[in-house]
Amino acid sequence: MATRWNEPNAKWNDGSTWASASAESKIKRMTKLIKLGLSRFNIVGLIAYLQPIITKMTGNTTFTTLATKTTALGTAVTALETANTNYNAALSTANQLMIVRDNAVITVENAAQDLAAGAEGVTKDPALLKSGGWDLVSGTTTPVGPMSAPANFHVTAGDNPGEVDAMCDPQKGVQTHIGEWATTPDGPWTQFYVGKKSSCAATSLTSGALGWFRMAAVGAAGRGPWAGPISKRVP
Repeated sequence: MATRWNEPNAKWNDGSTWASASAESKIKRMTKLIKLGLSRFNIVGLIAYLQPIITKMTGNTTFTTLATKTTALGTAVTALETANTNYNAALSTANQLMIVRDNAVITVENAAQDLAAGAEGVTKDPALLKSGGWDLVSGTTTPVGPMSAPANFHVTAGDNPGEVDAMCDPQKGVQTHIGEWATTPDGPWTQFYVGKKSSCAATSLTSGALGWFRMAAVGAAGRGPWAGPISKRVP
């Protein structure tokens, strides 16, 4: 019975050798005098081993009753030789194509490296680099630009006489807030707060006096515009 190469006990080496434990054991039972040992050959060796046998069996007067089987073996060996030739040609072509593919990968990677280096040569701004579709190194942050005027800036009466509370909405990128007050909307201005929190208090003011208050945010790009001034009578 012919060996099926998808059987679990069919063994393949490098694509040119094979052996089947079950087939070999059956052959040993069928041929008690002839030692085939086909499993010791690779495909080329198997063909080379069998071809002289086919030649000597063909037309041999002792084995005239085996003419059909001899022909069948000859046909099978020829088919194997053709299949092996085709396989080796395809393998050679595949290896050549793999080399072409791998070289193409190297070319693409070099071109990508060159373009990435060029992009960094144009700008170091992460936001602009991202606009080009690039992924950035972990930990790279986009610097915050100039601060806006604090939003929702307002003042209220403080908890104690002579005290006014000032506050605004937080905004990203703020390093400090500056709070100032004056007795007129045009100044001169006196600083009463510098700190990161968006709420603060002006203290030790004159109760009953009308004060003017303003606040600005400071970031990496410097101080932003003022919010205010707005007026508040000191409690």
